[in-house]
Amino acid sequence: MTETIDPTPQVSPTPTPAPAPKGRTKKSQGVAWQKISDKIDEFITKRPDDQLATFLADLRELDIGRKDPNHFYRTRELVQPLGKAILDAIDRTYDDNFHYPDVIAGRYSTSTISPIRYLMGCVRPDTTAIVELGSGWSVNLFQIYVGLGRTRSRTIAYHGAEYTDEGQEAAKRLAAHDGAIDYHAHSFDYRKPDISFLKEAKGHVLVFTRHSIEQVDLIDPKLYDMLHKLGAKVTLVHIEPTGWQRDPILITRRKQKDGSFFEDLGKLNAQDVFSARRQLENAAWWSWRLDYNINLTSIISQAYRNKKIRVVRREYDFAAIGNIFNPSSLYHLEFIKPAPEPSAQAWNGQTENRAGWMQSSRPGIRPGNGVTPRPTSTA
Repeated sequence: MTETIDPTPQVSPTPTPAPAPKGRTKKSQGVAWQKISDKIDEFITKRPDDQLATFLADLRELDIGRKDPNHFYRTRELVQPLGKAILDAIDRTYDDNFHYPDVIAGRYSTSTISPIRYLMGCVRPDTTAIVELGSGWSVNLFQIYVGLGRTRSRTIAYHGAEYTDEGQEAAKRLAAHDGAIDYHAHSFDYRKPDISFLKEAKGHVLVFTRHSIEQVDLIDPKLYDMLHKLGAKVTLVHIEPTGWQRDPILITRRKQKDGSFFEDLGKLNAQDVFSARRQLENAAWWSWRLDYNINLTSIISQAYRNKKIRVVRREYDFAAIGNIFNPSSLYHLEFIKPAPEPSAQAWNGQTENRAGWMQSSRPGIRPGNGVTPRPTSTA
């Protein structure tokens, strides 16, 4: 079975575009971050001796999760058969700490590791900087900082690259209250990216996004070129609701701005709630309603074909905390220098050959100890 990542199939006839509501403006985002800033000021005034972690917990924004959720099942013979059967149902093993057995609504199921814990697993001994693009008030950076601890963070600079002034100011206020974090706020726009603040970076740099690209219809592909040219070793992790972009019909309809097609999808969004297809269509419908991103997956695909990246892990639609219409997908990428073309390269269990873009093979690599991922291929 061949999986096409950014196809452009023929769809006929070409529909008449219908207007769709626009996404959030810079002003509306600024208003939201100003409210957070006000809460930060209130927190610091009333509880000046409390730590950063306390404030995050008060806002229900402290979700580090367990480090090794499958440890219990790996080490206890009594529960191993049941846990293995649950993971087998989704073609996973105990070595895969991204998924773990769970009980949901009275049925055996699986849950996924906290995104913050996953990002913490991407931090290496030589990591000198952690960067969030589209960081808002840098709540994800602060959670990583709390999880790693002050001692580990002494050699790490935290960079929040944010579109709004309000988000930057809120983050700087909270960082100043902590007093120990090496935090830097930068102005950043996905449409005109500037990462010059990383030009002197050494060692390893972890860059990530979490539900920020979604709000930009078209990000500039030059961002990947900039990251590729950095002197430091760069890991890039996207946690974005873009899994629906892998579907050829849905992405084509979005690019054609086919309003009537998505209006019809919207009328069906509460039907057949157990269908994987319905989930995919609902996510695409939500993206259309808010004029969300349509080119992240194609940019990743192009960078892969150009041998600028290797893909360590890819997980489509793994969780939807807060909004089931907007499920997160994960793309864990490593930037590489040009190298001789191998006969085949793997993308999380998929193999690229000269005969075609993506050919299915056995589902691939799983993170090893804790959640530290291992690459699927070398360059």
